[in-house]
Amino acid sequence: MVPILVLLVVLLIYGLAYAFYGKRLLEQRVVRADPKRLTPAWEKFDGVDYVPANKYVLYGHHFASIAGAGPIVGPAVALAWGWLLPLVWVLFGNVFIGAVHDYTSIMASVRHGGVSIATISESVMGRRARYVFLTYVWFAFILVLAAFFSVCADTFTRVPTAATVAIVYMPLALLFGVMVYRLGIGVKLGTAISLVLLVLAIAYSFYAPTYLTYEAWVVVLALYSIVAAALPVWYLLQPRDYLNAYLLWTFVILAILAPLMIPVFRLTGPAIRSFVVTGAVVGAPAGTPPAGAPIGWFWPMVPLTIACGALSGFHSVVGSGTTSKQLSSELDALLVGYGGMLTEGAVSSLAVILPAAIAWDFAALAQNAGISADVMSGALARIDVNMTKTPNILGLVGAPARFYTAYGLTQAVAWSRVFGMEMFSDLLVGFSTFAAWALTAFMLTTLDTANRLSRYVWVELFDWLKPRTPRLHRVLTNRWFASTIAVLIGATLAYPSIVDPVDPTRTIRAYSILWPAFAGTNQLLAALALLTTTLWVYAILRVRGGSALLMLAPAAFLWTTVTLALIIWLIFIVPHLPLLYMVGTGSIVAASVALDVLLISLFVRGLRMARKA
Repeated sequence: MVPILVLLVVLLIYGLAYAFYGKRLLEQRVVRADPKRLTPAWEKFDGVDYVPANKYVLYGHHFASIAGAGPIVGPAVALAWGWLLPLVWVLFGNVFIGAVHDYTSIMASVRHGGVSIATISESVMGRRARYVFLTYVWFAFILVLAAFFSVCADTFTRVPTAATVAIVYMPLALLFGVMVYRLGIGVKLGTAISLVLLVLAIAYSFYAPTYLTYEAWVVVLALYSIVAAALPVWYLLQPRDYLNAYLLWTFVILAILAPLMIPVFRLTGPAIRSFVVTGAVVGAPAGTPPAGAPIGWFWPMVPLTIACGALSGFHSVVGSGTTSKQLSSELDALLVGYGGMLTEGAVSSLAVILPAAIAWDFAALAQNAGISADVMSGALARIDVNMTKTPNILGLVGAPARFYTAYGLTQAVAWSRVFGMEMFSDLLVGFSTFAAWALTAFMLTTLDTANRLSRYVWVELFDWLKPRTPRLHRVLTNRWFASTIAVLIGATLAYPSIVDPVDPTRTIRAYSILWPAFAGTNQLLAALALLTTTLWVYAILRVRGGSALLMLAPAAFLWTTVTLALIIWLIFIVPHLPLLYMVGTGSIVAASVALDVLLISLFVRGLRMARKA
């Protein structure tokens, strides 16, 4: 199969989904969006959280917030099954689950005054459901923070120029926010100024890489997350995410262009390697019995690897926690929510899976491109890849390395046809570094958004305490205290590095152990959020028949899939984890599954009551 065929199929599916499933079904028939209805951003304007935003700025902010490491790292791990099965899962999840989940979460929140998805669950399932949902979400955010602290710190240590770019981004974001919201400079001019400075900053990073240890980066990222979560949304989060979006769009556009520039190439990777892989793929530590056991069934275990890209419960909390408070018009939600999820899907399918399928076998890629084996080997050596010891993508240590190596190779092959084959080695270094920048840009936007939302959730959890003990309530819900507690737990889980018992020269980072737990709880949150919005559509909007079933059936399928996967993970993997993760991560996942069962019972009761009504 040739790359351009995969590219065209993916783009066609996304275009049809947006036009028909999104606009004609969800916007016009299910939610019936009305541009004349005031949104919470106007009704509750406070200049901090409730701020109406330009829809393109908000789309950039929302996309950058939801598109963390998940749509990149997850598919890179899932390549163990081959490239076709992860691609099918991403496309299926995008169209039938993820984009529907994101759009309806935003619109349900908008119709209820900008409240969280947990509060919406109370309106359709009762007060108990709200506190159960909030507790589940808070646990899930701890794992989000832990996994992303670890992946981001690991990437910064491997690609120190990416750390420099991330650091320089902060004052640029502050400058943009001040220009637009305080000095009255237009968005276009402010964007132009900021992007010129960003290009200069990227050039500067090549001459000033930032070197810290993995452990030091975990601490720095934790402190950053606390501060960023407590600042007003317009001050850093929204402008930084908006500017990040330009980097990320460039990253996606280049991923689309590369297959068009090498249309005669064939994919060098296997479409399907196996339907069953070893337990190491789904989090079993090296050297333990499950690591080599065939327990990684594609179904139901795929949600433990692809945490985002196809769908993500984290998006429902972003959409109902920050995005709904900034939506200027109900018609903007289709671009922001539905379009944002499809864009994230494009990251997974076109910027991770397709490049990996093209560059899978290094020798075969060299032959396709007319590059000698020596030139390919020398170019790979410049990014610390030994072609003899590591002949293909799966041999690389760590999912981030798989991603930026495949992306860099695909871009280098494509653009060397323009600039000359003698530039291949330099292009590989440049584009693989650019991919690492994009990865860390995704992660940082998720870190501050995730912690801001964990603060919202923490405050909501203790609203019952305010009339009873106001002083204790003020202490517990103080924004600095609420911004710190989840970060401390997450950073504790992310901090350790473990020596690989099979190969003592290698170090296992915490994210390789945390990832399946984070992914599973995140995907299960998506199922619970979609069930909640489905019940909202059924009970509040009074939508019946096929439209309601098109939401209920995918939600039920996802809930069944992820619940089974997490139970298998708890039984086979958790007993073999290091003590910190057996107790910490295992307990969080076990509690999450218990809360999940309780919530599904409340959903069934709410559905019965809605039918009677």
